Amino acid sequence: MKYSFLFVLLLGNIVFLSSCSLQNDGTAAGLNIEKGILFYSDENNISEEDSYYEALIELKDTYPSQFENYVIVAKNKDHASAFAFLNDTYPALLVVEDNEVICKVVGNIPKNEILTPISNTLENWK
Repeated sequence: MKYSFLFVLLLGNIVFLSSCSLQNDGTAAGLNIEKGILFYSDENNISEEDSYYEALIELKDTYPSQFENYVIVAKNKDHASAFAFLNDTYPALLVVEDNEVICKVVGNIPKNEILTPISNTLENWK
């Protein structure tokens, strides 16, 4: 009888803890990002990122207020794992709004192929 209370308490904790789960569905909901720009950078292959740096400079000049929540996610760094479920390709540029990736550009591509979709997305931000 005296162990029944302990059993109920332990069972309640197990049920409660097993109901918790990580969100790994390609959204940023686990991070709670209302608006943000994430740049995935691989320090070992910076030469492949030249077009991204050029695009980022141009985008920041054109949309300075949109870059208030700008994060560089460096490969092999501690905070990169928090953003890993959103992207696994380097280099990449993601625009996140209301906890969802609304625009994603990945791979070694020319500056114009980065600017066009990202500019169109940032243009619609309020």
